Amino acid sequence: MSPVHRAWQGVPSVTAKFLVILIPILLLTTLGFSAMFFISRHAELKQTLAGRIDTVAESNAMALSASLWAMDEASTRNIIKAIAINPELRCVVVEDEMAGKRYLWPEGGCPKDRDLDMTSRSVTVNGQRLGMVSLSFTYAPADAQIQGEIVSTLSLLALVLIGTVFTALTAHRLTIGIPLKRLIASIRLADRDHERRFVDWDSADELGRVIRAYNAMMSRLNEEEAALRQSEERLSLAITATRSSVWDLDLRTGQYWWSPEFPSLLGYDPGELAMTTEAWESLVHPVDLPGVLRSIERHVRGSAPTFSITYRARRKNGSWMWLEDRATAIRDAGGQAVRLTGTMSDATQRMQAAEDLARERNILQITLDNVDQGIVMVDPELRLVLSNRRAAELLNVPSEFLDSRPSYPEIVDMQHDRGAFIDAGDDPDLYYERLYECSEHAVAFKRRRNDGTVIEVRSNPLPSGGFVRTFTDITVEARSAEEIFSAMQALEQAYAELKETQASLVQAEKMASLALLVAGVAHEINTPVGIAYGCATHLSTRTRALVDSFEAGGLKKSDLTGYVATAGEATRLIQQNLTRAAELIQSFKRVAVDQTSQEQRSFELSTYLGEVVTSLGPQLRKSRHSLAVDCPDGIEVNGYPGALSQVITNLIINALTHAFDGDADGRMALTAALAGDGEVELRFSDDGKGIPEEHLPRIFEPFFTTRRGAGGSGLGLHIVYNLVTQTLGGRIAVDSRVGGGTTFTMRIPRNAAGRNRPAEEPEAIEHRGSRYA
Repeated sequence: MSPVHRAWQGVPSVTAKFLVILIPILLLTTLGFSAMFFISRHAELKQTLAGRIDTVAESNAMALSASLWAMDEASTRNIIKAIAINPELRCVVVEDEMAGKRYLWPEGGCPKDRDLDMTSRSVTVNGQRLGMVSLSFTYAPADAQIQGEIVSTLSLLALVLIGTVFTALTAHRLTIGIPLKRLIASIRLADRDHERRFVDWDSADELGRVIRAYNAMMSRLNEEEAALRQSEERLSLAITATRSSVWDLDLRTGQYWWSPEFPSLLGYDPGELAMTTEAWESLVHPVDLPGVLRSIERHVRGSAPTFSITYRARRKNGSWMWLEDRATAIRDAGGQAVRLTGTMSDATQRMQAAEDLARERNILQITLDNVDQGIVMVDPELRLVLSNRRAAELLNVPSEFLDSRPSYPEIVDMQHDRGAFIDAGDDPDLYYERLYECSEHAVAFKRRRNDGTVIEVRSNPLPSGGFVRTFTDITVEARSAEEIFSAMQALEQAYAELKETQASLVQAEKMASLALLVAGVAHEINTPVGIAYGCATHLSTRTRALVDSFEAGGLKKSDLTGYVATAGEATRLIQQNLTRAAELIQSFKRVAVDQTSQEQRSFELSTYLGEVVTSLGPQLRKSRHSLAVDCPDGIEVNGYPGALSQVITNLIINALTHAFDGDADGRMALTAALAGDGEVELRFSDDGKGIPEEHLPRIFEPFFTTRRGAGGSGLGLHIVYNLVTQTLGGRIAVDSRVGGGTTFTMRIPRNAAGRNRPAEEPEAIEHRGSRYA
């Protein structure tokens, strides 16, 4: 830092800095402009003086011409004396060239002064040169005059400068000094006494804006300080209510701090414990201290992402309490831990409850181990919670394996590896979705082991999710023929009930689609009918107003003109919207009749697909997904439009239910085109998450669904398959990859009247578009 810079920074006030800048600038500016003025003025005075001497020389040259022509010396000397009365002249020389004489003034000779200037003129008579007159003069009078002007001007400039500085200081004080002084006083008051005082100054200039910003900042600080105090009070109340304490350790300095709640947890007064790591370590149980220190060290090194440990600490009365300590390391830019900040809370009751719970679980386990039935409990994630010794025997798995708390599918896998399901391919445990059903419904079935033992398995759901399963050895009862016969009858009856239930569910699924159609059409009709009703109401109001004006005798032409315009516009809107409603109702009638009657008729494919999609409008608008329909006009189909409507509806609803995640914006597409052999190809696709490969062979099976607990019935695609292959006499294929979307491709005959296709079950359901089923 240069000396000038240091000196500038040492100036004690803004006013002093203002004067340091103002005065030199005023002086330099004034002196500069004055110097240029006086130089110009001095040159002007010298030029004037030189001109006057030239005039003297010119006029006296004419006077000397007569005296020199007459050779009158006395006259010549008198003229020279007359010339010499000019104070600027220092020497006069007259040369008489014809007489060869020279006249000089002063008689001693011209002074040898370098500052003298000289002008000469020829003396002539009738064009004949007689001699020459030379005048030497000085600029001293001009110099004296300019000096006087400089002195008077500088005196005036000094007064002007003093007035300017005074005026500038006054303006500076009024515009900068006073508000700045108030601002500094407010800042010092806030710094010294921690009292925030607003600056009383209001102006539109820059300093006024600074002060307004300062006052606004003070207001925000007051609000934030109040909010901080309130937050601290709430935090203190929360810490006190939860019997917790906050602590902080600076790893660089070793400075340790804890809130007053920590000593009170241990029965000490706030200042009774020294805030040091040594004091804290002396309170930790000697058995627990090494583990606590190792956990802290691992977290500080970064080996453990968090620090959370429960240990014992000694109270003031000598008893031990459990503390739960949680902390987080604060690290610098290089990842080095510099601070540890955490909380300590009283965990004595929780640890005591855990010990009581462990004791009760031990009693329960002993009780279960002495029960003849095998018992297992599974949580909602199908993970084993508890089991008894008899369960390991009846499941034919090691008890140590059950002690490791495996998931139930892992238990099934071990049973499968040990040959438990060689002759039990239909055992419910082999199907994950059936295991999931145990969490929602009571399930009971019998299992025959390879050694001939028959085990009765019963599962009952728990209120919080998961299930409890019991295993009972019923080998003796199972060998009874009567029980076998009763079981066969029960099986046949259950099968009949299953078929009946399936038929009921299929019918319910169709009625649900019709309900969606009714809801969609009702929603679509509501808008044009509402507009028509509003227009009619408005027209009625205007008519009543017109009649009132007519009866009162105050009807104007403008009122009648406005009424006619309103009536025309209202009539147009009523007609337009009622026409729209009539079209929607007509479309609804066609789709509804088709879905309920399943009659065969001819229809235009593009128009009919539009009507079906319109009926699903509310469902699509409630979702974040879009549906694009591409079908060329003019495709006439003689078939079963109700079945086709059911197929399209089920595919769209299935995609909305299964294809997309909750935050996705999905796209669906429905395309139709003519194919060979008198067929129409319909293709429905989505860009959703796709179908896992292991599920593709089963998607058309009845009751197969991966959304059993979220409203899925497993019948939607089964109905689609039956309608396409049986009612419509066509074929359907699916192509899907995980993350790559799903495409259903259907081919149906354009003319269903000429087909002769039996309703038969296909041999296989192909996927990935390799061939049609």
